[in-house]
Amino acid sequence: MLPPTVSDDTQSRYERFLEAYLSGELRLVNSGLARERRSLAALLREKHPSVPCSDGSSQVLKRAELQFLAGMLDESEQEALLLPILIEVAGDEHEATVLCTSDVELKVLSQVLGMPVEYERPGRVRIYRPQLGLLRKSLRSSTQYAFSARTGG
Repeated sequence: MLPPTVSDDTQSRYERFLEAYLSGELRLVNSGLARERRSLAALLREKHPSVPCSDGSSQVLKRAELQFLAGMLDESEQEALLLPILIEVAGDEHEATVLCTSDVELKVLSQVLGMPVEYERPGRVRIYRPQLGLLRKSLRSSTQYAFSARTGG
């Protein structure tokens, strides 16, 4: 079964998500979030893979991480995986939420963490501090933190 394709709707949902993060109190701390996410396949084709950020800077993605990801995905999944992967950090320092726009991200999380993971609710996977450390150790340049004032589930 092929992964869901990246659609304009997915990108517009991402843009709405980004706008919500940047419009509130946490606008300044989240100003370095990627303005757009790019497919793993597209990033692999670039000499210097990067994504533009909302503050005008660029986030450079390490080629070794991109190749690590490519090694666990087929070609269609590489087209579907959008980077960077966003990790929402809220008031609870013991857990975070990975924002997944496709099942390909879920597959990546499962493989990186070495355990099955499931959606807590559509588009959201809860991980705990030890898992967060493992994820960031493996994919430091391919993930970004999004800080949220959200508390509780």
